[in-house]
Amino acid sequence: MEPLPEALRQFIADARVCRIASVRPNGEPHAVPVCPVFDGERVYVDVSRTGASGRALQAEPRMTALFDEYDDDWRNLKAVLLRCEAAAVPADRIEDVWTMIRRKFPQYGSVGWEPRLTLSLTVYDWRQWGILEAPQYQPE
Repeated sequence: MEPLPEALRQFIADARVCRIASVRPNGEPHAVPVCPVFDGERVYVDVSRTGASGRALQAEPRMTALFDEYDDDWRNLKAVLLRCEAAAVPADRIEDVWTMIRRKFPQYGSVGWEPRLTLSLTVYDWRQWGILEAPQYQPE
């Protein structure tokens, strides 16, 4: 896979919300909005262990993350689609990841949100559109 260009890394890092899509164990698709953090290599999100995304991980670790900006002038639409391998963040890394999450989203503290199932999404393929500074990735 070609590395993510800097313009895409910045777009992902700045995103306040993205959507992750998974496949439930019964084959049904599922998508949910989440608040992501990005360390330049991996995207981290927190989901319910017993929710559809958490249960889906048990059957299929591949997930898709969509970061997008809508504009009524469709020439200004921007998006990055990441195909990822998801895994639970190991216990010895959870505090480091949650330090990043709480820094970006202090709202977690005001509602008393604690880690549930924090996922690490490792990118293995990507697409983008509308981010003119970045090249279009064309797999071989």
